[in-house]
Amino acid sequence: MSSVEDPVLDALKERRSVFRFKADPVPDEKIQAILEAGRWAPSWTNTQPWKFIVVKDPDTKRKLTEAALTITGVGIGEAPVIIAVVADPKVDPYHYVEDCAAATLNMALAAHSLGLSSFWVGIFDITGGKGSSEDRVKEILGVPRNLRVISILPIGVADMIPMKSRKPLSEIVYRESFGRT
Repeated sequence: MSSVEDPVLDALKERRSVFRFKADPVPDEKIQAILEAGRWAPSWTNTQPWKFIVVKDPDTKRKLTEAALTITGVGIGEAPVIIAVVADPKVDPYHYVEDCAAATLNMALAAHSLGLSSFWVGIFDITGGKGSSEDRVKEILGVPRNLRVISILPIGVADMIPMKSRKPLSEIVYRESFGRT
């Protein structure tokens, strides 16, 4: 347990992945703030290889739910808003996945800070294979073949917030080299 008190650390500890949302709409100002958080994520040499697609249409959300079920096992369509994080590998062919992961996390934390909840759905398929969840999401959202869908982030007011725990640092931290405590 850290003795340092900080609102950012508190937000990191309090944020949870929420799979059930209330029907309450998400105000456009909050969506804009969440997108700003994604825009300000760190990226390798500031390449910013991301594009964000905001989805509110019920039919599109239903289709995304069907495409993501093989990954999540739960529906995402009840979230009032879904943000897809799309990467352009040509902008940075070596770091676009982690750059877009950082943008996804920034948006999840921003949603939490605004009283909303989310959960991260990893869509990226390393092979980029035909028929994969990523391929289906690209088709649903009209994403060009040369771009990659890294994640989708359902966002809304939590219907319930799960309790989670973390491993103690003593189980995951080494000093100076692997295995050395």
